Amino acid sequence: MRVEEAVQLMTKSYLHRVIDSFTRDLPKVDEDRSREIILRNAEELTGASRVATALSLTGHFAEQILLRSIMEALVSAEDHRLNEETLIERVLEVESKVVEAADDPTSLRYQNEKNIAIFSAVLSVALEDNQITQDELRLVGRLSEKLGLNEHTKHIVMAQLGHFPKTGNDLHSRGDFKDALIDLQRRGVVFYCNKLEGGQYVVPEEIVGPVRDALGLELSESAWRQLLTRLSQSHLATILAAADIPKSGTKDDQVDRIVNAGMVPSHALDSLANSDLYDICKALPGAKVSGTKEEKVERLVDYFATLVTKQVAAEAPVGELYYQYLVELATRDRESLLANRVIKKDLDMERAFEEGTRFLVTEKLGLELLAMAGTEHADGGFRLPRSGEVLLWDNKSKEATYRFPEAHLKQFKRYIRDFPERVSCFLVIVPEIGGDADSNALRLKAQSGADTDVALITAENLRWVAEDWGRFAGGKPFDPEVFNHNGVLTRRVLEQRMKLFLG
Repeated sequence: MRVEEAVQLMTKSYLHRVIDSFTRDLPKVDEDRSREIILRNAEELTGASRVATALSLTGHFAEQILLRSIMEALVSAEDHRLNEETLIERVLEVESKVVEAADDPTSLRYQNEKNIAIFSAVLSVALEDNQITQDELRLVGRLSEKLGLNEHTKHIVMAQLGHFPKTGNDLHSRGDFKDALIDLQRRGVVFYCNKLEGGQYVVPEEIVGPVRDALGLELSESAWRQLLTRLSQSHLATILAAADIPKSGTKDDQVDRIVNAGMVPSHALDSLANSDLYDICKALPGAKVSGTKEEKVERLVDYFATLVTKQVAAEAPVGELYYQYLVELATRDRESLLANRVIKKDLDMERAFEEGTRFLVTEKLGLELLAMAGTEHADGGFRLPRSGEVLLWDNKSKEATYRFPEAHLKQFKRYIRDFPERVSCFLVIVPEIGGDADSNALRLKAQSGADTDVALITAENLRWVAEDWGRFAGGKPFDPEVFNHNGVLTRRVLEQRMKLFLG
């Protein structure tokens, strides 16, 4: 979610927290004016230098740990957003696992014992007064980097000394989270979209990269595992041998060993030969293979850091897989689709987009599909229960903004006129709407011969309706009249219509 979309899902007080991150001199204006201020300053707000300054964490070390943990949970989450309950659960789960690992004598078995002993001794001295000053913190940070220890390993050592995440290894409280989340909003790196799915904390898309850079976050565990599974056993053995870790066992054993050793991905990949990195890049859809060894390592880390990965059960029907990747199918995000094995080749995209939409209509919205005769027809349709008339839809994937070309106008006109019943509405599902799309929708309505309304909706907004109807409806079945509209079905229009047809 980009800044432009996020601010539409925030009310006044939350918008003001973001504004406070770059200026405190402005009076507290109304919502629309607040959105204008944020959007006018979006380039500054999302700039790498401002984000780095905003995340120059100071203060009590326990507070810094929590701020960093929250940011890591958000940037690692699907779409970089979580509701408060899920966010707290994920951070507390990580904290609990660190405390448990501190009591497990095998948790650091693949670490260099001498390096761990040095770090533990220095950290113990710094913690003698039960706090770490900024000077001590910088020293500890430089030492851990020199010793090759990642954040997870540092945290286990802190817990062994009784200081993670707080003194006495106490976990953070709900009150701690509340204060930290307000702090991060006022730093302008987390937006609270209180109008989104019951309230969601969001790191806007433009800020994710700068946040990763500022905090030195390379890959989440799931992304790191996904990268490692793309390597051969020979590659994995080379990484393990370079770290003086046993390299025997199955591929799964090797991957687990690398992950559990807490290796920094870029450091681990650097142990491979340049020719190996070339082969790995070559096997990834859309990845460049040229450049220095350092550039290839950076490219691999970036590739998997930005790779969209959805959680879909192995036994789930293929339609659900396509539904989860509906937005990527609409935008023809071939790298994510091929890398996650959603499709096997580019030609599969349109069919998968159509099948994912049918799954959404039948399984998520509970509508019955109409039978389509012949081969020249819209991608799908269903009956509108209030009037008994028909809504047809067609999927149009595109890497750029959809502008409703003349050829599509003629194609859709044929679909409407050839259908045996009156088509009340023709819905076009696209990646992003722009250009002459709205005016051509009006032209199609006028030329349809049946006064058919023509609506346009993005795949993202269609998925939002499928996921969010329950918040509006409270268990009531979906009313497809929500889509029976002439023009663009923006998020705001959809909200209005969802509320209208619940009345």
